[in-house]
Amino acid sequence: MITYNLMCWGLFFYILLNAVRGILTATQTLGDQNRLNKGLEIYRYMNQQVNPCDDFYEFACGNWNTYNSAAAKRKSATGLFHSLREERDQKILLLMNTNDPHDTNVDKKVKNFYKSCMNLPNFKSSYTARLVEIMSEFGQMPAMAGDYWQEQTFDWQATIAAIAHKYGIITITGAEISVDFADNTKNRIYLSEQQLALESRDIYLNPANAGFVKNYINSIANKLYIFLGLDVNVGRQVATEMVQLETNLARGMADSKKINKLADLYTLNTMDEIQQITYPYLNINKLVEESLGTLPDFKVYWSPDYIKNMIRTLQQTPKRVVANYVFYHLIEKFMLVIPQTQPQLQDMCLRQMKTYFSKNFDNMLYRKYNMDDTERGVNAMWQDIKATFIEALKSPHQYAWIRADTRSYAVEKIKAMKMEIVSYKNYDFETVFRPFQVNAHDFVENLQSLFALGTQQKRNAIYLPPQPLDLSERIATTPVNVLIENAVKVPVSILQPNYAWSASFANAFNFGILGALLSHELMHGLDVHGRHHDAQGNSLEWWDPESSRDFNARSQCFNAQYQRYIFHGQHLPDMPAQGENIADNGGVRLAFAAYVKWLEKALATNPRGVNESMPPVNYSDRKLFFISYAQLWCNDITPAFRKYLASVDNHVPDRFRVIGPLSNFDGFAEEFQCPKGSGMNPVQKCEIY
Repeated sequence: MITYNLMCWGLFFYILLNAVRGILTATQTLGDQNRLNKGLEIYRYMNQQVNPCDDFYEFACGNWNTYNSAAAKRKSATGLFHSLREERDQKILLLMNTNDPHDTNVDKKVKNFYKSCMNLPNFKSSYTARLVEIMSEFGQMPAMAGDYWQEQTFDWQATIAAIAHKYGIITITGAEISVDFADNTKNRIYLSEQQLALESRDIYLNPANAGFVKNYINSIANKLYIFLGLDVNVGRQVATEMVQLETNLARGMADSKKINKLADLYTLNTMDEIQQITYPYLNINKLVEESLGTLPDFKVYWSPDYIKNMIRTLQQTPKRVVANYVFYHLIEKFMLVIPQTQPQLQDMCLRQMKTYFSKNFDNMLYRKYNMDDTERGVNAMWQDIKATFIEALKSPHQYAWIRADTRSYAVEKIKAMKMEIVSYKNYDFETVFRPFQVNAHDFVENLQSLFALGTQQKRNAIYLPPQPLDLSERIATTPVNVLIENAVKVPVSILQPNYAWSASFANAFNFGILGALLSHELMHGLDVHGRHHDAQGNSLEWWDPESSRDFNARSQCFNAQYQRYIFHGQHLPDMPAQGENIADNGGVRLAFAAYVKWLEKALATNPRGVNESMPPVNYSDRKLFFISYAQLWCNDITPAFRKYLASVDNHVPDRFRVIGPLSNFDGFAEEFQCPKGSGMNPVQKCEIY
């Protein structure tokens, strides 16, 4: 019996061992295939007919458009981040259209919300009546009431306060509670500006962008016709007047490309101090109390330039136009132009859902697609990057232009900087959404409930300790440095396999892509904005005067350098706030240093275990790092979208995110043996970190 049992156990372990070997072999084979596929992709996009010392973007990305033409794919742009977004979207759609036994109660509510959006074609006949019903709670829209509209009864301030109180929709201006960017232990009132549909004041004010403004007018006129039945000519006139009002409001806004710190955007005053400036046209105490349902004894952050311009604008604008603007912006949140086809409807509903449920989606993706391995790899890379930068800051030679005391505090700040995968795994969705009732057939009712719940929860939190900023969809595919938390936040979409990181890839690739992104965000902690925040994220001027002067001079070097670049026949614009270029330049240097440090340690520890090849790419490990970094920015953009980005984006065009940082980096020139004075090794270089 004993012999028989031993034989059985021996057979069992033999079978188990072979099964494990099979799994390991299959895993290894899959990893090798993934590495080969990525290597083929890297090789395919390169144009090796170009001298890398002349134009490294063309060398690394010269064949990108052959395979990823934006026009051919009928997209506004192609590139890594667009691919990450598309992959995330496909996964979300799969989740929305699949019933999973592991779905939580909140998951089911989100899916029912999606179903209600997909049910919109059946809702079409009652759409207008529902929108009119929503407006009627707050008054009448002159464009619909016509001669029956009573101008004397319209109070713009009372109306926007009532709308904000019910639905949390801010029009023209409004009161919101958020953490103090200068002291994250306190809440403050923020007197908000109108959120611009076209995102940037430059689009409204620059005549070169008149086409975007015209399209915006046409879009509003079309919605007024479809949803409210306004005559086409009347609708166009109403739309033109509203966009002119929005353009005039935009005149009072700051140009974000010229802002060096958050304190340049806001002034902090008591409500009484603001009241003395704005009364009687704007009664700040009344606006805050009616919007929030209480009058907190908090100081207020506001933009005097915007509010003063807003008051002048409203005084010069007919009440009828202001009323149309207010009521349109209320119901516009509930308007969805129903597409003709099911795939188009699905895409539209997905866009809407991402606006409101981005946190839910990221958490669902994190749970559905086990991302623990990638998360561990990302965390290890982050620690390598931090350690490398701290070591450099401690060196008396590498950053000698920064005085010792300032460098010492920079070390403390970087040590305190956190990296967080934004998976919301510790977020209490159940409590947040418990009161939320969802009707699987009524999209408008669901939106009303969602808005009302959100604004009620914000009111409930007024006197609670400050909460972290809710970034939601704004970091759907790209990491971000939240300065007031001294934290780098990484979206789960970055963890999607075989894009920015994989355990089966050469670490030269991993550091060149994800390492460069993490290093870029770390550098924001010490850029034109970040250097005004301390290790806890609060405002603090901790740089000594001499180091500050050197920093500003070096920053101006970047500004002058990038203005010399020509893109589609025009020089890049003057951008006094060089935060993104500083982060690009310092980020690639730091990622490369961290990679070399990792490589040297790995070779010393286990040389046979290091495989940094990515066939058929036949370049050394260090060259592979730079090729990977460049391909992070390979893209193609349609002319219209390129023109739009030029007005709203604080980043330079992607080709210069390759050429600028690498041409400033001696380490790159050494690896590719670029002669002094060549395109990628200019005599004059700019450097901060």
